Amino acid sequence: MKVNSDFVWAVILLIVAAASFFLGIKKENLKSEELLDEKLEEIRVLENKNQQLSEELISRGIYSYPQASIIPKMEDSVAMVLISLNGKDPIKNLRLRRNVFFNYSAMGSFQPSQEGRLTDLGDLKPHNPSAFDIPLQGDEVALNLEYESKNDTWQQYIWIKKSGEGQIKLFWIITNESSVVIDKHVDPGFHLDSEEKVVPWDDQKINYSNIEMNSIFPPNN
Repeated sequence: MKVNSDFVWAVILLIVAAASFFLGIKKENLKSEELLDEKLEEIRVLENKNQQLSEELISRGIYSYPQASIIPKMEDSVAMVLISLNGKDPIKNLRLRRNVFFNYSAMGSFQPSQEGRLTDLGDLKPHNPSAFDIPLQGDEVALNLEYESKNDTWQQYIWIKKSGEGQIKLFWIITNESSVVIDKHVDPGFHLDSEEKVVPWDDQKINYSNIEMNSIFPPNN
């Protein structure tokens, strides 16, 4: 029996096409599996990093803490102090005692008073900050903010300088109950001396880069 050659080639082409189709599916499945494995590995790496960061924060005792930022207002003589939560766990029954110092560079040190204004901030939660206004007299103002909750206390020391253009620039430190530094910040353009150091008082200079996390910060020295 003679078989039609066109029919044979048609069958062969059909087999080849089917094989190519199934091999293509297999190849795409392999690519999908490889992509999935890559994504899973990325997720595992991120989870490990997040876990390490959480453990580091907890070990430093700063998993959640309050932080004040200074927001300029339309009036040059007034600014808003915005207190927000760093961390995810709310701070219950937070109270704030604040002292404001004008012309601070002539003081020699922070001299907080127990007569400083005391405010009950309630529960400090994510995306639910507290705020109050402060006057900006002259070219420099300093704040000593003492936060107190049921179980913890923190201190935030803030130095505010007005630039030549009238913009406010900040340098601040946050410490825990043991005066250990848990956070710090300096604005670009904050006034530095000829040695590129911060001068909070006339007889004291601070090299910002030398302020180490988890180190003692003695603002009254």
